Amino acid sequence: MSQYGVDYLQRLRAAVEKFEEAFDAWMSTQVESDHMSARGLFPTVWTKEGQDQSEVQRLELGVAEAAGLAASAVSVTGAYIGIAGLGAIDPISNWSFMSAPKAPIAPRDIRTTTANVKGRLDAMIVDAESRTDSDLPTFAPAQFHPVVWAGASAHWTTHQYRVAVREAAEGLTVHWKERLGRNDVDDTVFWQQTLSPGAPEPGKPKLTWPGGGRMTRR
Repeated sequence: MSQYGVDYLQRLRAAVEKFEEAFDAWMSTQVESDHMSARGLFPTVWTKEGQDQSEVQRLELGVAEAAGLAASAVSVTGAYIGIAGLGAIDPISNWSFMSAPKAPIAPRDIRTTTANVKGRLDAMIVDAESRTDSDLPTFAPAQFHPVVWAGASAHWTTHQYRVAVREAAEGLTVHWKERLGRNDVDDTVFWQQTLSPGAPEPGKPKLTWPGGGRMTRR
């Protein structure tokens, strides 16, 4: 159960729609590319020839403002996308990355994420509208770490809670195996070795939990 109310979720959805409109207006002034064409070296958008630069800038600022208004939508719904070397990122908040060299996202990523967010918000609104009084404490799963929520969100918002927990656990394991360079062992052995007491061995780093909700490598 989520602590988000119907009114908040509806306003957040409206903010996402406003972002979508502003983004489409700005994209009408841009040449659109994709990851394959950019080859990981170039921007995935650039301004079309003959455009009024002041108008382009006005539309660009409109996207930035709308993105700020919709900034919490991805964290609430968990609609992050995974980027090699960057991890889970929010395409709406980071839409301007498309204009940079080695752009990690493309216009298609923005549009897909926006549609995904709207669908998940609709599901959450239905849940909030049908919620009955309960003695159970409420919580917001989107307050989980992005690595956990990114894996769980698609299933959690459709009430597949067991699948959500499993996917979150698998995502967390993949995250730490990649960070520690331990793709040489299966998941169970990885956690047994990584969280076991004692000093780490060469090629087998360990994690400690010093408190404060964060793990550290040693």
